[in-house]
Order: sequence, then structure tokens, then C-alpha cells
Amino acid sequence: MKKRVPKGWVKISDFEQLVGVSTKTVMSAIKRGYIPSELADVVGTSATAPYYLDPKKAAVSWYHSLNSGHPNQRKVRIALGAYIRTFDAAVVEPAVPEAEAAAPPNMSYEEAQLREKVAKAKFAELELQEKEGALVERALVEAQLFAAGKELRDALLAIPDRIADIVMAAGDRTTVYNTIYDAIAAELQKLADIQLSGQ
Repeated sequence: MKKRVPKGWVKISDFEQLVGVSTKTVMSAIKRGYIPSELADVVGTSATAPYYLDPKKAAVSWYHSLNSGHPNQRKVRIALGAYIRTFDAAVVEPAVPEAEAAAPPNMSYEEAQLREKVAKAKFAELELQEKEGALVERALVEAQLFAAGKELRDALLAIPDRIADIVMAAGDRTTVYNTIYDAIAAELQKLADIQLSGQ
């Protein structure tokens, strides 16, 4: 919080008019760190004191933190770029027309056919690997892992019921330890045997 407005700083509402971006978007940029805290601050001591910022430095910093390829950030980046060009055109990347950015690369009919054949060959190779068992569907693997984990969990949770009486009757630490260890090892061995027989 500053007591006086630093030289050259403007209110966020004025910055909104300069750039053409809403106050809400500017505040969001400050909170996310796109505009560093040293370039924007509350001026005054009251609870309703307004935010001020250094318009040129804040715009440049915010412009560089945005991704030109991200559709939600593109409009803000274009607005910031237009404002930045008014004082430093070298900072702004040359704008690529949207039609040009979306246009497919120049290629001949033969190149397009070759790319299609390569893509079909890669797809056929993936299908072959799946049929041979080298590739497995992710959903199938996740289902099997879930089932195995549930089986292990149930088996381990059943151990106390099975061995509680034995442990209570045991008079020495070694017997208690061996009983618990053997019960856990037996359940883990059963799981390993199931996995080996399933292959």
C-alpha cells in the first residue's frame, strides 16, 4: 500500500480505457502475477482506496506472460499489443493474421497422399501390436489393478479377525510377530500366485 501515487501511474479504470480490457480482467492479472506487485498497488489508507499501476510497464509485463496460442488469452494479448505499439512497437511480436495461422501448410497432392499412407501404416502397426498383446487398453489395465488392489485390501483387512485369538493367547513377542508376519506374507503370496497364473 502506497501513500502517494507514483509518477506516471494511473487508476485501473483509466488503464481499462487505455487498453480496452475490463477492470475485472486487470485485477485478475494482478492476482495471478501477470502484472507484478511492484507495478500495481493500492494508493491510500482507506478500505476503499483505489488500485493504481504503471501502465506501460504493466502492459508489457502482462503481454509477455500471455500465450498467443491460447484462445482465451488471445483477445487480451491483441488489446495489450495495440496499446504497447503506441509507445514501443519493438516489444510486440508481428501479428499473424488468423486465417494465415489456421491455414494448412503448403504441400502437393503427392505429399498429402504420402502423409496419409504413413499415418495409415502407423495406425495399422498400433492395431497389430494390440492384437499381439504388446499394447493393452488403459481402461482394462486400470480395471484389473483396481480389482487386484481391492482383493489385497480385503485380504489384509481380514487378517485381524483370523489371528486375533492366536495373538491374544501368545505369551511372547516372537510368537506374536511370527503370527502377524506369516498371515500378511500368506496373503501377499496368494496375490502373487494369482498374478503369475493370470499371465
